[in-house]
Amino acid sequence: MVSIKEVEKHFKRDHLTRPMIKYFYYKITIWSSWIFVNLRFHENFVTFLSLFFALISAYLIFFVGGSWLILAAVFFVYGLVIDLADGTVARYYGRGSVLGLWFDEVIGFLSYFVVFMAVMMRHFIDTGDLWLIALGGYTIFSYMMINYAALFSQFMRSKHNLENPVEKLRKKASGKIGGFLNPGAFAFSLDVQWTLVGLGILFNAPYFLFIAFSVISTVQWGSRFFIFWGK
Repeated sequence: MVSIKEVEKHFKRDHLTRPMIKYFYYKITIWSSWIFVNLRFHENFVTFLSLFFALISAYLIFFVGGSWLILAAVFFVYGLVIDLADGTVARYYGRGSVLGLWFDEVIGFLSYFVVFMAVMMRHFIDTGDLWLIALGGYTIFSYMMINYAALFSQFMRSKHNLENPVEKLRKKASGKIGGFLNPGAFAFSLDVQWTLVGLGILFNAPYFLFIAFSVISTVQWGSRFFIFWGK
């Protein structure tokens, strides 16, 4: 049996710049990765598990509701742990690849899509509120733009041989307050995204979920395009 210490060595240390990962999700990720490695799960199968949990979450939201929303929120947020664990498993086996990254992005988008659709349609059917359709649709679009903007930023940095300007802004912002906050705290990172969605599900608050997510994500992807506009 592979030891948990051996698996832990392959966790991406950069993720620990994210406070929520460092203080809450890290241990869950390590234990999950350890289980997956000892079960000999392929990293792509681990990635697919995140979609599986998202589908269960969407089912509970749309068809069940009530107190089951607690479990729906837990399942969805656990997808974050799995999304971190698949990379750990891949690095343990030394099998990281561009195809694996693409598969991870596709599964991530589908996970958000099915849950956002479940929240949007459940509340629209119950209330007939067309604003929920508009807000939910834009929230799905904004998440898609986050992923596109990240790829666009990487392409522009490579083409023009630039440093990561977003990271520079984070460090500068952190320095303004005496370095009290880690630069990673200024990113709309994976842990913030999934936790925000989990809270929206848990408290059955679609307006909070869609408005908060879309506003923050619009700032995030919009700032990337603004930074590179001159190029």
